[in-house]
Amino acid sequence: MKRIGKYRAWNKGKETSQDVKQKLSVAHMGKKHSKETRKKISNSNKGQIPWNKGMPLPKETRMRMSKSHTGEKNPNWQGGISFNPYPTEWVDLLKESIRQRDNYVCQMCGTHQDELKSWSKKLDVHHIDYDKDNCDPKNLITLCRNCHIKTNGNREYWKKCFNKEGGEKIK
Repeated sequence: MKRIGKYRAWNKGKETSQDVKQKLSVAHMGKKHSKETRKKISNSNKGQIPWNKGMPLPKETRMRMSKSHTGEKNPNWQGGISFNPYPTEWVDLLKESIRQRDNYVCQMCGTHQDELKSWSKKLDVHHIDYDKDNCDPKNLITLCRNCHIKTNGNREYWKKCFNKEGGEKIK
């Protein structure tokens, strides 16, 4: 075997892995893998560290990514209603009465307020119809912070869930 510098030229004249990858990517362009193949690929990649793990993004890139999801470009944009102030009826006394009515238990996961260990030691009070001005107790429900965050997306789904007859817990 011929030596090049201190390394052996065992692959001299053969394709490198980069050449093979390039040919494969061109050969598979526009084709889709089957579910079984995708599962095999997923399993083979489990436990491997991504090549860019721990590499910080340049500040310019982070700023561009941030700007691309602000305001109306954000999928959760609701026309700027989050900037509207809460009505004068939205006071701690009202929120505490709703928590008391719901026995200080999250109505989705069943977590009791005494079990909360995060910086938020109280359960949140959520507007079922997402209208800040509607402070009717029938429109308010007690949720832990984790469940309240979940209800920020897919609002139509959550409106239907919370308006089910019987007031049963949602899982």
